[in-house]
This record gives sequence, C-alpha cells and structure tokens, in this order.
Amino acid sequence: MSFAGRRYEWILIAAGIVWGTSFAAGKIGVEHMDPVLFSALRYSFGALAIFIALFVMKQWDYSVFRFKGLWVIALFNAVAMLFQNVGMTMTSATNTVLLVDINVIFIAILAVFVLKERLNRWMVVGLLIGLVGVVVISTNGDLTAIFSGSFEGNMLVFGAGILWAFYVVLLTRELNGTKLLASATGAVIIETAVFLIPIMLLLTKDYGVESIGTMAALYAGIFCTALAFLLYSIGLKQLGATMSSVILLIEIVFGILFAIVLLGEVPTVATAVGGALILLSVIVISMNQSEDLKRPQA
Repeated sequence: MSFAGRRYEWILIAAGIVWGTSFAAGKIGVEHMDPVLFSALRYSFGALAIFIALFVMKQWDYSVFRFKGLWVIALFNAVAMLFQNVGMTMTSATNTVLLVDINVIFIAILAVFVLKERLNRWMVVGLLIGLVGVVVISTNGDLTAIFSGSFEGNMLVFGAGILWAFYVVLLTRELNGTKLLASATGAVIIETAVFLIPIMLLLTKDYGVESIGTMAALYAGIFCTALAFLLYSIGLKQLGATMSSVILLIEIVFGILFAIVLLGEVPTVATAVGGALILLSVIVISMNQSEDLKRPQA
C-alpha cells in the first residue's frame, strides 16, 4: 500500500484511540447528570468546537446544510447517542460495548447492498476474528454475561449499534458524493445537536449538573465528537465502510485500557486474548486492502 493509503489507516486508528476514551467519559458523564442532558451537552460542545475550528481554517461552507442526506444521518446519530447513554444507566458497560460494537457485522452487510463494496473471504475472516475479540473482551470469556443487566437497557444499546451501522453506510455514500468533506462532517455534528437540544428540553428529568459531568461532556464533545468524527470521516471517505469499521475495532482495546486507568477496572486474561484477536483482525484486513490496491484496476 502507498504511503497515502497507510496514512488513512493511521488516521482511522487515531480516531479509534480517541473514541476508546469515550466509554470512560460517557460512563462518568451519565453517572453525574441526566443521560439525555449529557447527550445534548456533548454534541453542543462538539458542534461549537468544530464550527470554530473549520471557520478559522476557512474550511466552512454553509451550502452543506442544504444536503438532505446529512440531516437524515444526523437524526440516526442523535437517536443512537440517546439510546446508548440512556441504556448505559440500565445495563452494564460490558453489555454496552458488546451490543454497540456488534454493528460492525451489520455495516459489512449493508455496505454490500447499499455501497456495492466487495466482501471477499479475507475481509470476512478479519471481520469474524474481530467480532470474536469483541465478544471475548466484552463478556470476559463468559457468554452468559450477555444476559445480565436490564433487558430494556440491553435493547437500547443494541438499537444504538444498529442505528450507527446505517449511519456509517449512509455517511460513506454521502461523502463519496461531495468534495466538502470537512464541512459535511461539521454539519452532521451541528445537525445532531439541533436534534438533541429540543429532545433534551422535552425528556430531561433532572437538570442538576455536577462539575465532573460537565467536564466529561466537554471532553467528549471536543475530542470524542469534533476531533474523532473529523478524523473518521477522512479515513471513511478513502477506505470505505467495511475497512473503516474493522480498523475501528481497535477502539475496544483502548476503551478497556482507559477504563483500567480512569475507572480502576481490573484487566483479565480475556482482555489480553480479545485485544490480541482484534489487533489480528486489523492486520488481516490491512494486508487484504494492500493486496487490493496492488492489483491493476479494470
């Protein structure tokens, strides 16, 4: 693979690392404020951050607000964020990680039908290895863990994963049709905030805000939303939905790592085994992508 191709892989890996911190930040946030309020604050901070950054860099184009597809994508994103944050208050972090990140397999399936992406056997192998790694880490090697926690919470976070599968595939299609990559990414974040703010006013039960919850929302907004989404969109446009999703399985590894450091969670043998499987899946997919790019195009 060319240096440029590798660069986009590293950009996606960087996005995965930043998103890995979002699990700890989100858990802290919903423990210190209403989850609907946290969702709205996170995206409000993110929208402000990315607008200022793009405006200063002279990368902002208001015409992206006329793209109807971006509004649909933002709605999927807003509802998914609500499902995840509300669900996290009713079920375990283990179930949340597993049921959200299982969306990788739905992304691969949707990409074949919607984007006409090729799903060859090595891509399938990498996908399955990565999914096994996610399951091992998320359940700590005990598949019965999926049945713990609140059924309602489990269904909410699973629904978030399904919505994000549609989000990824639709965003890929939208980005392929525009040269306004930075502005389109910013628009999705701003439009997500536009949807979340009135929902917050309708559904928030407690407007009490603790400083630690505010800091978690500020961090998640600036880094896990504005920065990570911009990096992800750059990589997504170049490498496609399936490739991007498998590489971003690495966020699970870093999600566990930051949970250990920030939340005091104790690592297990399953964490090491699952992390190794996820890294292996990234290698398999990356090597497959390299071979594809070496082959002459028809």
